[in-house]
Amino acid sequence: MNFQFKNLFVICFSMLIISCSSADSTSTSTTKTPPTNTAPIYLTSISTSLTTSEYDTKFKEGIDAGIAYFGSFTGVHIYIYDQNGAEAVAKDFCEKRISYTTITMTYDECYANELSASNEYGVKSTIVASNSSNNFNAAVNGSENSYYPMFFGLSDTPTPTATYLAQFAIHEYAHVYQLSHSVSLDLPYTSWISEGYAQLIALIIGSQKSYLTFNTEMVSSFGTIRGVTDNSTIFTAAPYATGTWALAYLMNKVNTANSCLSNCSVGLEALKTYLKTAGASGDSATSFQSTFGLSLTELETEASAFLLAMDYSSGSSTEASAWLTTFYNSLPTSL
Repeated sequence: MNFQFKNLFVICFSMLIISCSSADSTSTSTTKTPPTNTAPIYLTSISTSLTTSEYDTKFKEGIDAGIAYFGSFTGVHIYIYDQNGAEAVAKDFCEKRISYTTITMTYDECYANELSASNEYGVKSTIVASNSSNNFNAAVNGSENSYYPMFFGLSDTPTPTATYLAQFAIHEYAHVYQLSHSVSLDLPYTSWISEGYAQLIALIIGSQKSYLTFNTEMVSSFGTIRGVTDNSTIFTAAPYATGTWALAYLMNKVNTANSCLSNCSVGLEALKTYLKTAGASGDSATSFQSTFGLSLTELETEASAFLLAMDYSSGSSTEASAWLTTFYNSLPTSL
């Protein structure tokens, strides 16, 4: 799924079933041995200029920040590449995929498909799209049999700085956390929760690491929400932005209910607990109600009213900015 983030065209998707083609099926009759690496394995294939600008180093730094918060997961393989590295990435990805998963494609079919122009989510097409817009793409592509391939594709001359992009490593690693606790390849909760959570954690940790400024990014997301023509559709029309804000609102609600005004981790831990229990049971509604004491529909109603009641003019909001400052300052200073 694509989204607009701070005026950058970013391809950032967490495919819940590995995406190679419509003919990409799996077989339940064959058991494959899962990967055993407990630390991420990197394959980096980028130009000297991108290396000099530290795009690979900063992405790894973001992954390390994600590991520090979520812990390590077995089977994470990370591909950092540009256009010239697409073939090397497709080769390694297909080798690992054939080895670890029950996909019925042959290696040659997988490799050809990843480099096919007709596969819009393939290794080649996504990097070509990124290069044409001087941007990047980031994705966790699947989770079968504890194999988590993560892609970070860079244009030859990306507009965003390496430091700014480090936040997206945290975002994608949050998806690994979600997938690792799910009994199904399909996450049991709505996309605004999966993406909103990944983005919120990335912004909080990213701001603490000086990759970005939390308030600035959130006000930009607020503008995206208020720019939606039909207010009743903000969760579906702007799931990343609305999800990020709704979960920040929920986190603050939990902190407030526990009379916590500073160094508050209770809301953060409640969200992690919900993702674990919902993933393990496959029942998002029951897990949400038991964790937070309200239904998902009730949260959507509350969060919508909260967002739409604040002042907004020409992309800015004094009330939103003030609320964000108080919220951010109530969190632990280092996650």
